[in-house]
Amino acid sequence: MEDPLTISNKKPEDVLKPEFLEKYKVLHKDIWFRLSQINTTIIILEKVLQSPLQYFPQSETIFWNTVCWNFVRVSEVLIHAMVNDRGSDTHTLPRFKNNVRNWLKDSEREEFDRILKEYKFDQITKDILVKIADIRNKVLAHCTFDDHNIFSDPGGITVSEIRRAYNAIENIFRACSFGVEYDNTLYATGTSGGKPIEKDIDKLLDLVVKNSSWLNQPEFMKEHWPDIRRDLSEEQLQELNTWRDKFGLPSA
Repeated sequence: MEDPLTISNKKPEDVLKPEFLEKYKVLHKDIWFRLSQINTTIIILEKVLQSPLQYFPQSETIFWNTVCWNFVRVSEVLIHAMVNDRGSDTHTLPRFKNNVRNWLKDSEREEFDRILKEYKFDQITKDILVKIADIRNKVLAHCTFDDHNIFSDPGGITVSEIRRAYNAIENIFRACSFGVEYDNTLYATGTSGGKPIEKDIDKLLDLVVKNSSWLNQPEFMKEHWPDIRRDLSEEQLQELNTWRDKFGLPSA
């Protein structure tokens, strides 16, 4: 939905003092690219979680479980660097936002503040960012334990929580973006031949599912399939038949 506040539709030179323009472009481009990396990582995670890999035998999902685990960790590190980093020379989104505000023309500051008030982190997002910082500091960057030789356990984080944090971060970046339309993903957008451009992760997952023992179990386990089918829940059977239909196989 297009932001009705007109400052977002103005060009940087219309809202920023001229001595900050070139630096703004460099800083904006850097965060834009980093957000694209984070968002693309989350998109891939979401695609994997939306696939039926959960029904595969554990021996067939070691690669995918490792991919998901590592992608979650990468997301945590990149989000921490984007928001929570405290080094004096680090380029973070809060610093970028403050820089933009400081160099705004006086006539634009009130409207900018109004946008930021709309986009400020709510308590849930703040809690997620604290959890991400805790994981980064106690698990990823360091491995800490106390005097009783008990290792720190900051708890886990879900992909939906990572997505929520990312969306809140992107909102603030959007408030600092003037006169530009952007896609925060490394994937190409649009259509090809009237259809959405297919992502490589979709093609890869389709190949894995199409050739899996899970999808083809009615054929592979022909004699035992009636008994196996009886043990499946309605949800499991529906998921199986949805994917079989996708590849032109008869309902199980």
